[in-house]
Amino acid sequence: MDGDEDSPKSRPRYKPRVDKEARKADYLRAAARAFLARGAAASMQDVADAAGAPKPVFYRIFTSRADLIDALFQHVQDTLVRSQQGKWDGYGWALRVLYLEAKKDPEIFLVALKTFRGDPTLAHHRERLLGLVQAQATGFFQPTGGAPAGASDRTEKASRTMTHLMFDTLVSWLEDTDGLTDEKRFTWYGRIIREWRLATREAYELDQPKTA
Repeated sequence: MDGDEDSPKSRPRYKPRVDKEARKADYLRAAARAFLARGAAASMQDVADAAGAPKPVFYRIFTSRADLIDALFQHVQDTLVRSQQGKWDGYGWALRVLYLEAKKDPEIFLVALKTFRGDPTLAHHRERLLGLVQAQATGFFQPTGGAPAGASDRTEKASRTMTHLMFDTLVSWLEDTDGLTDEKRFTWYGRIIREWRLATREAYELDQPKTA
C-alpha cells in the first residue's frame, strides 16, 4: 500500500547516543557519595548501586576499583591544575579559586582528601597533589641576591611548610564546619598566607641579612 514506507513500523529506529564522558562524570560523583557514606572500604557493588547501574555496565566505564580511585584523584588533580592557571590575585588566591571549583563536585574532593587519607596504598596520589601545591608555593620563596649559601635547598624546604594546611582547610570549607562565610574565609586565609610567607622567608634565611 502507498504510504507503508512512511509508517512508524517501517522507519529505522535510532538509539540515542550515549555521552560516555557525561556518564563517567555522573558515575564518578555517585561513587564518591558511596565512599562518603560507607567509607574507604566501599565495594564496586556499593558504588554501582549508588550510580543506579548494573555492575557490568559500571565496569564498562571503570574497569576496576583501582581505576575508579585513580579517576577520583585525577579529577582533583585536573581541577587543581586548571584552577591555578589564572592570574594571581592576592594572598590566599590559590585556595580561593580551587575551593570555588571544588564546590561543584565537593564529594569527590572530600573522598580524595579525607576518606582515603589514611590508606597507605594511596599515599602516592596524595603526594602528587601535594607536589603540585609545593611547586606553586616555590614562587613565594625564591632567594634574593645576597642570601646565605644553600638558599636553593632551603627554598625547597620552605615551600613544603604549609602544603598540608591548604588541603586540610579546603576540606573544612567544603564540609562547612568552620562557622565562617566564604568572604571571611578568604580574608582569614589570605592574612595567614601573607604572614606565613614573611615568617618563613625569615626562618629559612632567603633574603640578604639585615645590617645593624
